[in-house]
Amino acid sequence: MSKEGSTKLTYAIKNLRKHWEIAKTHWQDQVAKDFEANHIFPLETRVNAVVRGMDKLAEVTAKVKKDCAEDR
Repeated sequence: MSKEGSTKLTYAIKNLRKHWEIAKTHWQDQVAKDFEANHIFPLETRVNAVVRGMDKLAEVTAKVKKDCAEDR
């Protein structure tokens, strides 16, 4: 399994954060704060957890492939 998927997700969440910071300079009311708290922060947390899981899965898959190749 390649790290391409987790790399893309990491880039996407960093890009979202960058654009959100720009948007916050123009949108500073309570709705913006609620949006950040209810959508941006939870999404970042979930994406970071998924990326860690994908990276761990990639390690395990690589080990399994190696172990299976050695058995042949």
